[in-house]
Amino acid sequence: MQLMCDAIAVLGSRHGLMFDPVSGQCHVIRFDNFTRMPAFQLRAGTVIDGREYVFPLCKEGTRLGFFDQRITPCTSRFIGIDPGSGIKVTLSFVTPFRPRDGFFSTLPVIGIRMQAERIAGNYRWTPVTTKVNSVDLFVEMSGGDITWSESEVDALTGSFVSNTTWPEHRDADLPDTEWHQTDRLLCVTGQRTGSRFQRRVALDAATPETLDLAWCTYNEPVLKVWEDRCPFAYTERFKSLNEVTDWVRTHLGDLFENARQVDTQLVPTHLPSSVQHLMAYTLHSWLANTWWVKRPDGRDWFSVWEGICHFHSTVDVEFTQSPFYLCVWPELLGIELDYWPEFSKDGAGLLGERGTGTQFLSHDCGQMARADGQAYPHDMEVEETTNYLILLYAHWKRTGDFSIAATKADVVRKYLAFLVACDTTGNGVPDRGIANTIDDASPAIQYGREQVYLGVKTLAAFRCGAALLEQYGDAEQAAAFTARAGKLLAVIEEKGWMGDHYATLLDKRTEGVVNPWTGATLNSEEVPGWDACHIFTANAVAVLDMVGMDIGLNRDRLITDMKVSAERCLQEYGCAHTDYTTDAGMLGGVQDGMVGVGGDPGWISMNMLRDIAAACRGLDLHRLSDRYWAWQVTTNTQQPGLFFETFGGNNLCFYPRGVAIWGLPEALASMPS
Repeated sequence: MQLMCDAIAVLGSRHGLMFDPVSGQCHVIRFDNFTRMPAFQLRAGTVIDGREYVFPLCKEGTRLGFFDQRITPCTSRFIGIDPGSGIKVTLSFVTPFRPRDGFFSTLPVIGIRMQAERIAGNYRWTPVTTKVNSVDLFVEMSGGDITWSESEVDALTGSFVSNTTWPEHRDADLPDTEWHQTDRLLCVTGQRTGSRFQRRVALDAATPETLDLAWCTYNEPVLKVWEDRCPFAYTERFKSLNEVTDWVRTHLGDLFENARQVDTQLVPTHLPSSVQHLMAYTLHSWLANTWWVKRPDGRDWFSVWEGICHFHSTVDVEFTQSPFYLCVWPELLGIELDYWPEFSKDGAGLLGERGTGTQFLSHDCGQMARADGQAYPHDMEVEETTNYLILLYAHWKRTGDFSIAATKADVVRKYLAFLVACDTTGNGVPDRGIANTIDDASPAIQYGREQVYLGVKTLAAFRCGAALLEQYGDAEQAAAFTARAGKLLAVIEEKGWMGDHYATLLDKRTEGVVNPWTGATLNSEEVPGWDACHIFTANAVAVLDMVGMDIGLNRDRLITDMKVSAERCLQEYGCAHTDYTTDAGMLGGVQDGMVGVGGDPGWISMNMLRDIAAACRGLDLHRLSDRYWAWQVTTNTQQPGLFFETFGGNNLCFYPRGVAIWGLPEALASMPS
């Protein structure tokens, strides 16, 4: 595939490398804002008959003649060919990702392997003018923000600074903290000469000879959860950097063997290459955002940065990622479900006396290196509360484990009561607390009254809540919420259906519709785009499809809605939020630097959730993944961005949310014949 930005990172351990072949440099993923990660030059290549050739991960040196790049879940691989000798050199980076194995997956080690071989025949008719039986492989680090020094006969020490503060235009109250890092680059096969690791390998050896390195790290507690600095999960097993490198000396081969097994087992090879690429690439981006630490009472804390925004464990982002958790590692979702209620807020703060005794869930748990309360500028009360109830149910049904839900009975009741209180008209559809996560969208999509998007999510939350209440032994309340769900469903079907799609809003009036960024009300007779089609009707449905719950929406209508919206909202790289083109002036006043403004923006992962729901109903939209992958290539062949969520005006890059694509193979396998 094209040479483009990629990354390999370790689950939860804040250890990773980002490769930028376009600019000829690399970066260390650690604690910094993604836009200012420490840079360095990675000179890796081969010496053939006295001539040195390098991969495009440094700014200087003679390049190999041809390059290819491959990505799989655990591996980022660069391939170079020297035409004159017909020798192919492969440079691979692997992460120790093994689903549902926390010890192995959090090992603070990245494996690096180089090998060389002859190609069959000539390269594009180029005659072989250099004939050799062996070549030298080498890796050398230099320049940038890292200082390298000799430490052991088989290792180098890298020293650099990683920061946990925002750039200047962000929240000035965040602490400015420098973390001095000491990493070790260990040579497992080959030898070190100064700052260079190298090995002469025979091209015709019976067993391929490789140059194997391990980039190791070890860190003191960085993430502050409430008032406690919490150690990384791997520190339960390793007490120092020396212990990490001692383990690696005898076990590095396990990382490469694990990568081989995981890479061949996780991604279905019969799917289009765009889907396979997206599954690998989004996992790489998600891993670069993860944190896994231990709290003082021994509980696990797992959270995921929201990409370039760096919010911790954003509930709506984790909701979109939930197909990945349900398919690959549901226990990680369980950790979040267990602690999220700690970040609940009193419903009376929004609703006054009406909200007494209720609670809602915050948007996020903090930012950068702190998890001590919501950092986003405004709450998304109804959306995040419904997200929690749906995910709590989905986790229970997917795993068969009710233990987490069993401890949340009081939370479930207070969240359900809050959703009821947010409906001031009695029709079941929330009309308070309805500003949502789609913060670059038109007013109708983003904060209009009685949204179909949130109406369907509330319907789903009532269905899930009723099932949870039944399990708690509260049959009377379960029946009451089942009835509420039925009433709400009838309202959505009666008022929302426009003949070939579901409207954006059930109530087109502007009275009381407030821009959450400015506090201003809309100045128009009706909310523009209220009756437009959009891709969010099925947003809540995809997750529940994976656990066998049908919330009751008319099947034929929903299929038609998804088909029509896919056609009318389609852009070059996927579907925009809606087919209504927003007047950018209507979105003025948003926080500077937080939200990009555009006329018809779209979010890739929201397309993915729609595609999952569509496949479960026999509507095959998976070829749209070609467009989603084209957007990743378009952006990352020009500048680093990793998974780039948004097109059409916003800047949600380095994002984790694309792992929603991991639910697509299961959905396609379940398609009705």
